[in-house]
Amino acid sequence: MKKINLVFILAIACALFVCASGVVSATSYYVPDDYARIQWAVDNAPAGDTIVVRDGVYVENVNVDKSLDIRSENGSAECIVQAANPDDHVFEVLADYVTICGFTIKNATDYESAGGAF
Repeated sequence: MKKINLVFILAIACALFVCASGVVSATSYYVPDDYARIQWAVDNAPAGDTIVVRDGVYVENVNVDKSLDIRSENGSAECIVQAANPDDHVFEVLADYVTICGFTIKNATDYESAGGAF
């Protein structure tokens, strides 16, 4: 009887592990390969995924409204995001658990100029 219970518990544990591991996996999207613009990648990527931006100059203002990891492929020297609207933020983060790293930011407004307060 104990052997059957142990086998049953192990089978359930394995099934839960397989289900959980499928849920945790994140997908990476590449700009401009998968999406021409960073904003389009943000709009289409589910929360928890990664957006990798290849080297280049991107002229846009990006609103991030979900938990994402947004990073340059090779660092800030090679990946520049310049504000399309200089009166707005280049990256405006509207969600928790957002990581943005490896970019040079140009022609963006500061927080106070955009109507924010410290």
